[in-house]
This record gives sequence, C-alpha cells and structure tokens, in this order.
Amino acid sequence: MKSRLDLLRGTAQLAGEGFLGALDVVEGVHQAVLDPFAKLLPFGDLLLRGTDFVYARLRDVGQAASTAAIGSLGLYERYLLPRGSDGTDHVASNAWISALNGAVGDHLEATRNPLALRLAFCRDGRTLSLDAATLARELPCPDGTLYVLVHGLGLNDSQWQDRDGEDFGTRLERDLGGSAVRLRYNSGRRISGNGRDFARRLQQLVDAHPRRIRRIVLIGHSMGGLVCRSACSHAARAELPWRDKLVAAICLGSPHLGAPLERIGGRLSAALESMPYTRALAKLTERRSAGVKDLRHGWCSDRDRPRGERRDAAPEALPDIGEARWFLAAATLAGSSDGTRARWIGDGLVPVPSALGQHADPSLSLQLPDTQRHVFRGLGHMDLMNHPRVYERLRDWAQTK
Repeated sequence: MKSRLDLLRGTAQLAGEGFLGALDVVEGVHQAVLDPFAKLLPFGDLLLRGTDFVYARLRDVGQAASTAAIGSLGLYERYLLPRGSDGTDHVASNAWISALNGAVGDHLEATRNPLALRLAFCRDGRTLSLDAATLARELPCPDGTLYVLVHGLGLNDSQWQDRDGEDFGTRLERDLGGSAVRLRYNSGRRISGNGRDFARRLQQLVDAHPRRIRRIVLIGHSMGGLVCRSACSHAARAELPWRDKLVAAICLGSPHLGAPLERIGGRLSAALESMPYTRALAKLTERRSAGVKDLRHGWCSDRDRPRGERRDAAPEALPDIGEARWFLAAATLAGSSDGTRARWIGDGLVPVPSALGQHADPSLSLQLPDTQRHVFRGLGHMDLMNHPRVYERLRDWAQTK
C-alpha cells in the first residue's frame, strides 16, 4: 500500500509536527498559569518576553531537525536505497497507516504527507488501474455484476478477510457470480468528500470496463455505509449513470444517527475549551480528523455539520436510489435486540438504533421498511465484516432483483 521510504518520510514529517504541536500545548498551559502572576510583577513583561523567546527557539530547533531528517531520507533514496528494495509494507504497517489516516487523515492530506491514502479500487491488496485491459483481466464481471466493498474508519481493503483469507467479495463471486472490488480511501477526510470521489471513480470504472455492467451492489461497513450514502447522493445530483445500475446498497453497523464515542469526544473538547488552564489541551482533542467528527451525528452531507450535540431535526434522508433497495444491519453483543445494552452499547461501538436509523421519535428516524432492517445478536462491530451469519443475510440481499 505504501513503500518503506514513504513510511519513513511520512513518520519523520509527522514526528516533527507532533513535536511542534506538543510544544504549542506546553506553551499554552505555561502562559495560562504564568500570565496572571506576571502582570503583578514589576519585571513581568520581561519575563513574558523571555518565555516567548525560549519557545520560539525551541520551535526553530524542532523545524530544523525535522527538515534535516526528511532531507537525509531524500539522500538515502537517491544514493543508498538498493534498486528493487522499495517494496510494499507488511500487513501490520498497512494496518497502522490506515489507522493513522482515520485519526488524522485530513491533516496528512493537507500537509501532503506521503502517508495520506488516496482513494482507489483494489483487488487482492493491489491498486486496480481503470483501463479496459486491466479490468478485463483483473475484474472480469462475467455476468455483468459488480460488488463494491467499502471499509470503515481506520481500516483498509484487506481487513475484510477472515482467518482463511476469504471475504464477502470472494464468497459472493463463488456463490452468485460477478466480480468484487474493494475501495481503499483516507477515512480521516470528510465523509462527503470521500463519497463524492467514490461516486466519480465508480463511474470511471463502469465507463472503462469492456463488459457492460448491469448490476451494482454496494456494501459498506461502519463509516463505509455513510460513504455509500454520500456517493449515492452525489450520483443523484450529478446524474451519474451508474446509479441506474444499482440494485442494493447495504450498510453494516453504520452510525446513521451518530456514534456515542465521538459525542463524548466533542463534549470533552468543549469542556477543556471552557477553562483557561486546559484550553491548550483542547487543541489536541480538536485535532481528531474531520471524518471522526462527522461520525458524531452520522453526517455524510456536503452541507455544514449541525451545531451542538443533539439532533433537533430529522437526519438527512436516505438517497433515492430508484428501484434499488437500502438494507441496514446492526449487531449487538447482547442476546436481545431491544434491551438496554442493545440501545446504548450495541455492537460495542454503534448502538442498534443508530445502525438501523431508528429514533425514539419516529419523525427523526430514517424512513425504511422494517423488512429491510436486520439485527445480528451476539456479534460485535468487527464481526460484521466477515462473520458467516452476516454473509448469509448479505447474500440474500445481494440477490435483490
């Protein structure tokens, strides 16, 4: 997914930024404590200026060290890196890079960090070129059916696999025919941005494929389901032809009504911001990615996020996908789908009502027939990516006419 050199360069750049960010926090706390007392001292202004000078010089040292480290890696690449040694990282490195993108992916993209992931379709862990020859060879779609698997926050296209190395895509190919492709994307970006790029890239794939694509099934896990919602919204607004080929859009454990952990993060940030001695620490909590912040309310729209911690209006409706159907799946670690644990804990990350789009106030719920919702009891959030029981239901939904 990323070369060893990209990993070294990106880590060096991030380490330098991390040092400067930590220095900002320390300086902020220091100033919050020092300022009130310095104003009472006859030499207070001199003390404050001296403190500012020290922190400025520390920043200079940090920036110089980061620049030197990145420059040294450039020399290593040019003169010392053996030819052919710039291969892809191992599974653990890919998982770490994906998690990092989930946490601060928008920052990685804004600073052009080589660790920032680019949205792409993948087969067997490799990026798929969207030209006719490659698609005919790697993604044959013998019956014109295409399955698209979209991972969640901090994950990647390889993490759909179970211990046997199979995933829902390979099983669908074997049982129903067609071909499966996995989307890889920077999950720290705004959900709406990823959805828009996904919609456009999917149209490019359909246009470039030498075989006529007749049926498309979208399968999104967690945040991936919200990315699918956003892609369908954009496809409708832009009148992208692939929308007419869609037969089913399946969301597995997607927080349509928001994720409690992100709401807690938002409240913590607001609490730290309200007190002068912890205001600098609030900068750290606010550095979580835009994608994570979107999960507070399950926000997948191009419009601004809703203000505040509570929903005062109905969530954005599921996009119109014509004759195709939406299917929403939830999981609960408990044995019941409607008890307290299911309502508040759910699969460990997403409560059952949020995954099903069901609010206590019907006017705040996603409008969908109950026959297109399902709850898996005794399963956790990550089980929704590869559990046999989930696949059985998924296979039935994927056969929708």
